[in-house]
Amino acid sequence: KVFWDSAEEEQLLKYALKSNIVLGRIIYYLRAWIAYMFRDYKLASRMVEEERQYITDGCCYLAPTFLKPISVFVAGLISFELLHKTDDAKWKEIAEASMKEMETCAAHAPSNYKHKLLFLQAESASLSGEDNDAARLYDSAIKTADDNGFIQDQALAYERAGVFHLKQGNTVRASHYYGQAHSAYLKWGAERKASHLRLQCPF
Repeated sequence: KVFWDSAEEEQLLKYALKSNIVLGRIIYYLRAWIAYMFRDYKLASRMVEEERQYITDGCCYLAPTFLKPISVFVAGLISFELLHKTDDAKWKEIAEASMKEMETCAAHAPSNYKHKLLFLQAESASLSGEDNDAARLYDSAIKTADDNGFIQDQALAYERAGVFHLKQGNTVRASHYYGQAHSAYLKWGAERKASHLRLQCPF
């Protein structure tokens, strides 16, 4: 269970949605991101679904400029993960929309978004069984995130690359990427996530 999944956070979210729309959107994003990082895909998917429903129900208030692309990115990561377990068209739609949004963002601000696009492309290739492309794209996402100072995304890409190689049966490469992810999380200062990864590590 994710540490940010308690009655207090649920109450804060309800309050924010009634009184501070921007804060509500930020909470949806943060909870989805943290849940994904800690592999609580049930909570992560619920945050994505609830935010989409919230917007559909009439909240047309635009999110802050910085928030939309990163929220879409996280929703894409969550969708690709869920598509390994379901063929639900909803998640396919979100995943495809996320990639299109990142293509646009990367074209205008590559230093901020190119690694995110590569990351999503790696997840897409992994889902499609394009193993060589997936391996190459994970490495490109990792390097591009490092080049532009996004240590948190680099750490997550390392972890997902480890998961990918483990599924391919390549325990040597998987172990390498898990180790790099652990080091990157510690460098970022995310000690709890580093500990979580160590406990989840299959080696």
